[in-house]
This record gives sequence, C-alpha cells and structure tokens, in this order.
Amino acid sequence: MAEKLPFRYMIGLEVHVEPRTVTKMFCRCLNAPFGAEPNEHTCPICMGLPGTLPVPNREAVRKTIIVGMALGSEISRFSKFDRKHYFYPDLPKGYQISQYDLPFCVGGELTMLDAAGQPESAIRFERVHLEEDAGKLLHTGRPGYSRVDLNRAGVPLMEMVTKPDLTSPEQARRFMQELRLLMRTLDVSDADMEKGQMRCDVNVSILIEENGQTINTPITEIKNVNSTRAVERSLIIEAQRQYDEWMANGPIRKRKNKLTAGWDEDAGAVQINRAKEAAHEYRYFPEPDIPPLAVYELPELNPQSVVLPELPNARRQRYLKDGLPSADIEVLLQNPDRLDKYEELRAAGLPAKTVATWLVNTPDSIGLMPDRFAELLRLVDEGSIAAAVAKQRLPEIVELIRAKTAVDVLDAGRQLDIVQQHDESMVQLAIAEVLAEQPAAVADYRAGKEKIIGFLVGQVMQKCKGKAQASKVQEALKQELQ
Repeated sequence: MAEKLPFRYMIGLEVHVEPRTVTKMFCRCLNAPFGAEPNEHTCPICMGLPGTLPVPNREAVRKTIIVGMALGSEISRFSKFDRKHYFYPDLPKGYQISQYDLPFCVGGELTMLDAAGQPESAIRFERVHLEEDAGKLLHTGRPGYSRVDLNRAGVPLMEMVTKPDLTSPEQARRFMQELRLLMRTLDVSDADMEKGQMRCDVNVSILIEENGQTINTPITEIKNVNSTRAVERSLIIEAQRQYDEWMANGPIRKRKNKLTAGWDEDAGAVQINRAKEAAHEYRYFPEPDIPPLAVYELPELNPQSVVLPELPNARRQRYLKDGLPSADIEVLLQNPDRLDKYEELRAAGLPAKTVATWLVNTPDSIGLMPDRFAELLRLVDEGSIAAAVAKQRLPEIVELIRAKTAVDVLDAGRQLDIVQQHDESMVQLAIAEVLAEQPAAVADYRAGKEKIIGFLVGQVMQKCKGKAQASKVQEALKQELQ
C-alpha cells in the first residue's frame, strides 16, 4: 500500500502539439524543422521582417477543429488570431500570433477508462487554440553566446489547456499517453515528444489541511516538459518542494504570484526561474493582418462535415467485447501496423483472441496475408505444426510463402522441416524416457494432480524436437500412466 501523503495534488496541464502540415502556420516555408540545416526553412514572414503579411494554414485549422470534435468541444462559429507580446529571442518579430478570447475550441473532455473499459475519470479542457511555435536556441559552441535556429519558428502549434482535474502524477502521465494516442489516431500529429512535437507545461499546487482549513499553495508552472515520465517525476518533486517550503514557514506563505520553472532531466530537479506574467502583461490585441474566421461558412473547415475515425476508447470497448485481454488491447492500440492487421484478419473472419495473441506475441505474423494466416492457424489447430515451433520459425515461414500465389503453408513447413510427422515409435520411446526421468511428476499425476500432465507432455515434445502432435502425445501418456 502506497504511503499516504500529507497533501493532495491539484494539477492542470497545458499541452502543446505540432500538427503535421506541409508548411508553417503563416507562410509557405516547409514544416520540416528536423534534419535540415539551421535556418534552412525561413522566409521574411517567419523571420518577422517589416511589411510581410501572414496567411493562416488551412490544414492546421482543420486539424485543430478535428481535435475539438474528438474531445466534444464547442467549435466557435467566430474565431480570430491575436498578438501576444513578450520577448522571444527565437521568434524575431517580438510577439507570437496566438489566440486569446475567441479560440477555435471551447470546453471538451478526455475520458480515462479502467482495465474493464469503464469510465475512471474525465479530464476537462478549458480550450484548444492554435498559434505559432518559436525557434530553437542552441547553447553550444562559443562560451557566453547562443545560436538561433529558426526552422521551427512559425510551425503550427496547438495548445490544449485542461482544467485542474488531475489528482496524481501517475494520472497525469497516463493522461499524456492517452492524449498522444488520440493525436495519432486522428492523424493530427506524430506527437513524438523526443522531437518536441508534443510537450507540456505542468501546473501544480498542493492542498494542505492545517488548523481545520484547506490551504492551497501558489501554483508553479514547469515549462516544456518533454516526456511522459518527466511529467510524472517533475510533479512529484515540485509538490514535495512546495510542501517542505510551506512547513518550513518560508517564502511560499507570503508569495501570491504563480512561479515559472524549468525541468532539468539530467539532474532530476525543478529549477525556479521567475514570477509568471499575468494575461494583461502580454498586451493581447487582435492580429490586424489576419481577418476573423467563421469556420462554419468554409466548407472544408465546417465541423458538420467532419467524420471522425473510431476513437481509442470505442476500440477498447469493442475489443473487450471480442474477449481480448486489456494488456493485448493496449499493445495493439500503440502499434498501428498490428492494429491494421488485426482489423484485416478479423474482417476475414479469423478468431479475435487467436489473432491478437499472434500479433502481440509474434509480430512477424504481420507479414502474412489473411488466407495464409488462416491456413497457418488451421495447421497449428489440427496439430500438423506445433504452435511454439511455428512462432519460433515464423520469419522463415513468412519469407518462404510471401511470394507464393497459392496457399501452401504445409509445403513451406516441410521445406523448413517443422511439420509434425508424429512417428509413433519415436513418441513411445520419448514417453518411456520421460517417465523414467520424472518419477516425482508421475507419482503426482497418479495421486490425482492431473494438471502435471502438461509438464510431461512438454518434456516429451522436447525430446521429439517439436515434431510430434501434442494432442496425440497427451493421449499416449495418459494410457501409459493408467
């Protein structure tokens, strides 16, 4: 049982996701910040030169609306972009084009399910809005100097702001994993946190019971946390820091302002930077160079025309009805190739649990077409090929039959010398050896412990090098043990 903490968590997240688009948010530069030379994909617009005019990326707006639809958000009929002012050393124009009071999506929630497919918690969203990303500062090279790479400056960035509904670091980590899965399911973003395509600002305060009152400490915002594990670790460390500071009767009791902090992954530490700006300090005002958007009047953006794919929670519940274990379902959901193959094989009429077991435990089975997969399962089921041997040698089987036009798994198996011949004399000799070598197991079986037969069958199959048929071996063993 986990140790009871002397405080409770209050957690809200600001998740930033870079939608996958061909070009940047307000210009025609390629959205390809990785693998390019520094500042290769730049132009006067994303460099903020005077006299340039930004034009919104239609695909980025469309994908933001899709996310809002999936979360059940209210899609604003009238939306606009705003200028958010503060000094960005890696965003040359000195302000960010973002959204303030009229975001594309308002409200919504993401429901977390338990292993049985039942709702466990619903994390609500304040908003989902669209803005542009900043560039990247490189602090290597000449001491005391930083270099600036503007390939990422102006890349579309979707910000998803939750309400403070999260109550534990572990829940926050799972929420981020679930949100990443949703982004990939919707084909909105690869959401690769190592590449910065998805990152998170963590907001945390704690609730302390003191003298019959509930004290809520000032919030700390930990910026740009770039892994689900780091989200969990940073929350644990910062909450404990706040508690220790409060109990020491330190500055936290006098402080009112929200703090901004950074996360040092190598040191495993939260580093407090400064007091957080309030909204009025950003001097928001409507972006004068971009007209407001009425998305319902644009056919390609109209939310009423959006057709969502089957979402992860719906798939989980369907697969649970198919009888799949929760662990297998998660493996399938996290691996698009296996997921697509599962749907393909189920559409061909193959049994759900058998297909899932093979795809989860033997990924090479993805290479089999449905008819050949079905034939392989039939041969395993009838005992012509042992399942364990087929799984062990499956890469060879796949390569041998992949180019064939006819279903010929059994011939493939003969060429690989894995087809079970079930030589009766070989089996009887193996049984005699096993019974002589395993007197304790034999005694247990005869004493009524019938489950031990599985162990004895395995020993015989081992001596037969997997070529005997397990069902016939079991029958012969039972006769010998009578």
